[in-house]
Amino acid sequence: MELKPNFSILKTLTELPGISGRETAVRQYLQETLSPYADSVRTDVMGNLIVFKKGTSDKNLLFCAHMDEVGLMVHYVDERGFLRFVTVGGIDPRTLLAQRVRVQTKNGPLLGVIGTKPAHITTEADRAKALGVKELFIDIGLSGEEAKKCVEIGDFAVLDRPYEEFGDGLVCAKALDNRAGVFILAELVKALKNPFYNVYAVFTVQEEVGLRGATTAAFGIEADLALCLDTTGAADIPGCAPQDYICSLGQGVGITALDARTITNPVLFDALKSLCRKQHIRYQVRVAPRGGNDAGAVHLSKTGVPTCGLSIPTRNIHSNVEIVSKTDIQHTFRLAYEAAQNGLKDVIL
Repeated sequence: MELKPNFSILKTLTELPGISGRETAVRQYLQETLSPYADSVRTDVMGNLIVFKKGTSDKNLLFCAHMDEVGLMVHYVDERGFLRFVTVGGIDPRTLLAQRVRVQTKNGPLLGVIGTKPAHITTEADRAKALGVKELFIDIGLSGEEAKKCVEIGDFAVLDRPYEEFGDGLVCAKALDNRAGVFILAELVKALKNPFYNVYAVFTVQEEVGLRGATTAAFGIEADLALCLDTTGAADIPGCAPQDYICSLGQGVGITALDARTITNPVLFDALKSLCRKQHIRYQVRVAPRGGNDAGAVHLSKTGVPTCGLSIPTRNIHSNVEIVSKTDIQHTFRLAYEAAQNGLKDVIL
């Protein structure tokens, strides 16, 4: 089946705030959107959204796509109104300087700009030092008194950058990790009709801080196999050797062989590649010596679950200018759809 996506939904998803542990806006949007297509929808204690579609067999297929994005949390407001923060999830501080954020307060979002000591008054010692989070602050344009009225310790801030389409079918936005995977799973829920598997589409929380939502969700579902939809770093850029690319934009879905968290079950790995060849789905094999995703937690649940990560190649990952290919999104959807709708008959369950 060809995905005929409404990319305005992906645009909406990327623009919603949802750092780890604060995914409410994303969850509410998905619940409202997907309830008409599901046999049941529920939220568990952790905040995972679990959408169920009854299949024609007695086998259970678990899909995971994490809702959370990396971001910032305020831990101090100084006397002049500048906000100090910690990162939530892995962010390179070099990508934060001179960027805009939206501080999520009880009275609504506030625009902020991340700054540091200006270059024209830095010393040689300053310039020799690696830029860290402690050298950065958020300027919300308010006095200390007003800032302390508006912003509370524990308020979070999301990166601020509009969704844009450019070049040869590329998308640039913040939070494509992993709203691209969320988008695919949402479209999958809508597309499946009497699938082979009983499908549990789980939109997980707190992946960026330790796969926490997937850990509890997988424990509560008796899955026979699992597929985790997420982005993966694409290093197909100047300065990186081809052997270090991991995945490349425009070359299709990344089927994980190995990453720092998982080694994919060989029968499942071969079955997914075989399905791609049969259905003319473009794919590439993902071998990543670092990083991981929800598959790392799911495959260890209970007595073990055959699990594979299906990855969307992403440049500039964990920044507000992440880039994905619409073509890769379509190929990832097709593989997920064919696996769920018609079953992976070659997989020993």
